Amino acid sequence: MLNKNELEKYLQKCLSTGADFAEIFQEESINKNIALSDKKVQNIHSNFIKGIGIRICLKDKTAYGCTNNINNIDNIISRLLSNFSNTPINKDIILPEKTIYKDDINIPHNNYSVTDKKNLLYTIDKIARKESDKVNQVEINLIEKDQKIIIANTNNLYIEDNRTLTRLVITAFVKENDKIEKAYIAPGFKKGYEFLDDINIEELTKETVHYALEKLNAKECPSGEMPVIIGNGFGGVIFHEACVHSLEATSVAKGSSVFSNMLGKTIASSKVTIADDGTLKHEWGSLNIDDEGAPTRRNILIKEGVLTSYLIDYINSRIMKSPPTSSGRRESYKYSPTSRMTNTFLLKGKDKIEDMISSIKYGLYAKNLGGGSVNTSTGDFNFAVNEAYLIEDGQITTPVKGASLIGTGSEILKRVSMVSDDLELGAGMCGSISGNIPVTVGQPTIKVDKILVGGKGEKVNV
Repeated sequence: MLNKNELEKYLQKCLSTGADFAEIFQEESINKNIALSDKKVQNIHSNFIKGIGIRICLKDKTAYGCTNNINNIDNIISRLLSNFSNTPINKDIILPEKTIYKDDINIPHNNYSVTDKKNLLYTIDKIARKESDKVNQVEINLIEKDQKIIIANTNNLYIEDNRTLTRLVITAFVKENDKIEKAYIAPGFKKGYEFLDDINIEELTKETVHYALEKLNAKECPSGEMPVIIGNGFGGVIFHEACVHSLEATSVAKGSSVFSNMLGKTIASSKVTIADDGTLKHEWGSLNIDDEGAPTRRNILIKEGVLTSYLIDYINSRIMKSPPTSSGRRESYKYSPTSRMTNTFLLKGKDKIEDMISSIKYGLYAKNLGGGSVNTSTGDFNFAVNEAYLIEDGQITTPVKGASLIGTGSEILKRVSMVSDDLELGAGMCGSISGNIPVTVGQPTIKVDKILVGGKGEKVNV
């Protein structure tokens, strides 16, 4: 990696044609994936990433380039500088001593042997197959990421962060006659292999098998507008997609978000308070610093229904004339950073789950949500439901499959009528213009008075 003197020299050159800000992002990452299928460890894949990203800016105008060849840096800077033709800024770049962050890791990836990792996968496979003779396939992925980044910029920042991420993905397939169903669970942490002390492998594996078995007996989900109870944990993806993407400066600064220019306005039920907090210890989406070098923080985005903050990166802060919120993120050196989420969740309420269920004559209990998508300019969203049950006369009854939740974020926010106190968090990946990044979503169990439910079953009118 470039040393302090080299960084100062290159940053000085970046200002030579009138730019007012420059940044050099260096990265070294090792990504590993150990995969089991058909009772065998089929693949041990390792990927080493090393490169440099260079960003040069004038006000809100940005030029970005990257390389994995240190000999190309002068050429890349010269090419980027062709975008600027103002009077050079007379500023000597003298970086401070480097600030270094490192995760508190008890069992680093290299300290957990390949044999131990293989044995972990074999154990999970045996637990799953023992749980039911209907299990016909188990796929397991053990994912490791060790990333070192160094950021230097013309605002006198010189900082290093060392990050460790570990995730376990268990997918169970079950078969009965000609029907095949599957379910998965995927806990992830900003930890080494000490994460195994925080989860119950046997319980999680059995739970995954039971999810899949429920689907074998499930009927097609009815469709129509109805009240929906959304389960805790990964259920929070509905706010991640339907709401908070539209609060990122990436769309807000351009005025293309449904929530642009709405700070201080009521956009949700008074039951809704949403935070994005990158400081939570050991969570999958946590960071010591964001990918622009700012220490992460807790941002309250919506407080009791009122929009209080956006997620803002450095360059968009210039456009919006608002301070950054430590929200600049990128997948790797190949991407210029932009505003992104970290750990985003709905805060606890005081309502009881049994009261939610008893209040519904006919509706859906969406216990476990899957992936989703949103149009940030309109707030329109669509989510798959991995595990769902009908609610009839105040009771959870029949398991259903093929359910989806369809709607608009601005409408759903106002229809949240009950929020419990069973907050949980879940790990996921989020894609946007700065690549795929680890994020955490979460919520307590909630009741939404009305959502359009998609399904292949009968149409209902509630």
